[in-house]
Amino acid sequence: MSSSVFFVLLVMILPTTSVSASFPEGFIFGVANAPGQVEDNLSDIWLDWGKQGKIRTWTQTKAPEERLQFWTKPEIELNLAQELGANSFRLGVDWGRVMPKKDQFDEQSLLHYLKIIKMAKSRDMSIMLTLMHHSVPKWVQEQGGWHNIETKKDFIQFSKKMISLFHDHVDWWITFNEANVFVTMAYTAGIWPPGEKRSPLSMTALGPFRGDSIKAMDHMSDSHNEIYDWAHKKYPKIKMGLAHNMANYTGKSFIDRLKASFVSKVMNWRFPENVRGRMDFFGFNYYGAEWLKGTQIDIDPEEEYSEAGRAIDVNGLYDILKEIHIRFKDLPIIITENGIADAKDAIRPAYHIEHLHAVQKALEEKIPILGYYVWSLTDNLEWSDGYCPKFGLVAVDRVTMERKPRMSFDVMKTIIQTRSISPELKKTVWDQVLSYQGKDRLFCKDHDGITSYDEPKIRQFVKKDWRFNR
Repeated sequence: MSSSVFFVLLVMILPTTSVSASFPEGFIFGVANAPGQVEDNLSDIWLDWGKQGKIRTWTQTKAPEERLQFWTKPEIELNLAQELGANSFRLGVDWGRVMPKKDQFDEQSLLHYLKIIKMAKSRDMSIMLTLMHHSVPKWVQEQGGWHNIETKKDFIQFSKKMISLFHDHVDWWITFNEANVFVTMAYTAGIWPPGEKRSPLSMTALGPFRGDSIKAMDHMSDSHNEIYDWAHKKYPKIKMGLAHNMANYTGKSFIDRLKASFVSKVMNWRFPENVRGRMDFFGFNYYGAEWLKGTQIDIDPEEEYSEAGRAIDVNGLYDILKEIHIRFKDLPIIITENGIADAKDAIRPAYHIEHLHAVQKALEEKIPILGYYVWSLTDNLEWSDGYCPKFGLVAVDRVTMERKPRMSFDVMKTIIQTRSISPELKKTVWDQVLSYQGKDRLFCKDHDGITSYDEPKIRQFVKKDWRFNR
């Protein structure tokens, strides 16, 4: 009997006399993906990066360029989202696909994106559309990417076209997904295309001094502001924001915590502050803590992690929700991504439940949270980590492309259907976590939390209670 079937039977026989968390009518339960991670027939910078041997496990994966076949078979993912009960679907438009050359749009691609959007809408899901999700057209990369001020004009041209075409069908607009992560990985660490490596000073902003990567990120925030002003003048009811990466930057020593405070100012708050007053909602992606040790992120042996090297820190989500509310009073908040890479599906069910408890606690305190998007519905290409990290509620057989929902799919489906979390469900999934503690698992990240392994290594599930406790 599969764990998923066992879970369904268990939920049916357990008494549910109370709830430990509940969510209001209208609360968004969504799922999210990105073109570069799920679309086939896509000749983009990530395909080139894989062919150059820069994506881990690329050569060990059958037909890696197929990704999730979301371009030719979008109904597979959309049907799974509908079965889950999701009431919103977050997807992106690949800038390079629809604008293959400077000043030139591909009308057939635009029509196909419209078709996919309508397919999602027909399944009773609202649409959140991302304009840039960790990828630029090849011609933009050749002209210097976001270092080149010309790219700002090109992105605004692209964005205006998308908004003009799709505004009647899109409920929530995201200009940039994790601009802070993109510039760090692409222009400083050199792990993402185009692979530029710079000193950490490139991510430094001290008064008038701005490093090269910070300047690139500022070009992106300036673009957001211009797009926002144009869009709200033309379509006053449009809703636009970010999907900004937020982490609890911290350390075990006083010095490391001091460094973490500085990093947080740049990574967590610079971009949102630069677009203050030009967000209809504060969208952010949250995966956990980043433990700093010396000059780098550290995989701490005492902490529990996802396979992708993100430390679980449920309390950190609550703390960030509170700080956003303090800094951006009354601005609605959407958690645009939250999830964990966990091939065994050992801790994912509890991970989502505990983070939703943090959300519910914040809601009780009148913090205006509109919704929560799971990353991800299905295992996909995780950028330079390749296909090693398994973030999906649904597993994929990379040979046959067959989908298989995991136990966490059924857990999330139950939560969405009931708009609540029962104490019995909470106990069941935590008991599973306890049963795995101390056992072996695969791990995809090196000790620096950034570099990926060519072959996954063995790490143990940590014996630690990481549940929400605020």
